[in-house]
Amino acid sequence: MADLELVLIVAALVGAGLNVLRGTVKSSDGFNPKLFVGGLITATIAALAAVQVFDVSTLGGITQTVLLGLLTGFSADVTISKLKK
Repeated sequence: MADLELVLIVAALVGAGLNVLRGTVKSSDGFNPKLFVGGLITATIAALAAVQVFDVSTLGGITQTVLLGLLTGFSADVTISKLKK
């Protein structure tokens, strides 16, 4: 079985990446690779910082860990997007 800490980190990175991809695809300016990579780097750092707060020993299992990681990644990117505006 996978280590829960690793699952949480990967899920947070996937969540952040998906949210950055969603934001760049929905942009009216079209796809800009420079903004995509910059947003991905920023969201990745924020997601990794947010994941450090969680104590994985208290989580129920793999499903709860993946959901928590995805939500953390999405939230980190949304927060950065709102602060940027």
